[in-house]
Amino acid sequence: MGFMHLTILRTMRGLRRILLAILGLVLSCSAISQDSQFSQFYANPQYLNPALTGSHSGTYRVNVNYRDQWDGALNTPFSTTSVGGDVKYDIRSPGSFRTGNDLVAIGIQFFTDRVGLLNFNTTQLSLFGAYHKLLDKETVQYLSVGLQLGIAQRGISITNLNFQDEFNGVDQFSFPTQEILPANSQVAPDVSVGLHYSITPKKNNSYYVGVAYQHLNQPNISFFDRDLITTQDFEAFNLDARFTAHASASFPIGPATAIEPRTIFLSQGQSQSAVFGANLRYEIVDSEGFSTHLGFWMRSSRSLSTWQPTDFIVSAGIGKNGLLVGLSYDANVRNLTGTTLGTNTIELSVTYIGNHENGNKFCPEF
Repeated sequence: MGFMHLTILRTMRGLRRILLAILGLVLSCSAISQDSQFSQFYANPQYLNPALTGSHSGTYRVNVNYRDQWDGALNTPFSTTSVGGDVKYDIRSPGSFRTGNDLVAIGIQFFTDRVGLLNFNTTQLSLFGAYHKLLDKETVQYLSVGLQLGIAQRGISITNLNFQDEFNGVDQFSFPTQEILPANSQVAPDVSVGLHYSITPKKNNSYYVGVAYQHLNQPNISFFDRDLITTQDFEAFNLDARFTAHASASFPIGPATAIEPRTIFLSQGQSQSAVFGANLRYEIVDSEGFSTHLGFWMRSSRSLSTWQPTDFIVSAGIGKNGLLVGLSYDANVRNLTGTTLGTNTIELSVTYIGNHENGNKFCPEF
């Protein structure tokens, strides 16, 4: 009886590993149909909208973003990292404005995302280009259009999977499997476009609005070759295009204080989400460019046909001349009712804007 009981326990443990692997596969398959989201969305401008390439007050910008998600709910949290940079140039051509302040910008970004138990990872390298048309010099109105061209590599750790025919009947998954497994790497092109409009009617009072259409080509991200599965099943793994709409404003509420309401709406496949909130920016007088930022946000997502709040976000930042460091924390509000597992999401952003030759600012920086 003791030996039989031990064998049953070991078998149950083996089955548990299989179930966990299946669960991880389901989570990974769910994740590949949706893109990663950044709570500090304006701190990662090129990921938000290709038209924001070069949308800064200096001549070049470098930004690093890191997001650690679902720590506490998963043994292996989701992690996302992006590193990017862009540079812009004045176009000195004859026109209605004497200075000819149209701008052209180019940029590059490296992005990597790692998901859960099976180490499903996405690595992407993208090139960006944008043209910023000056519509009115007095109110600093710009209309910007941008393009992203990228190549994405996706991989998965198949060795972390266990199948029934691998179980030796005692305590290990030591037998070879007869399952037909796909390649563990896949490469696909990626194309995105964007449009952005900004206006600064008076000093320290600005308005911004933009839209972007990512994954314009809707690449197929199946690990199986087309000839191994049906056309219908293969096309089911086309990456859904992502539509993004975002808006922001900046209003002075004191000699050194401004409030910056912001919102973003995302739609990808059957999933929609919206984030809305505001930053409070305070510039310390006689501090040589030192500023502080504090923000409060709410994220809502659509589940079936119902919208419900999902995360409360608090963010803080410190700026010094061209350097800005931001930190945010996402708290799952549904966890307050005991309906979901506890989650911890931390996001860090570092932005540096250099060579401030002009004062044209037509995008929020944090």
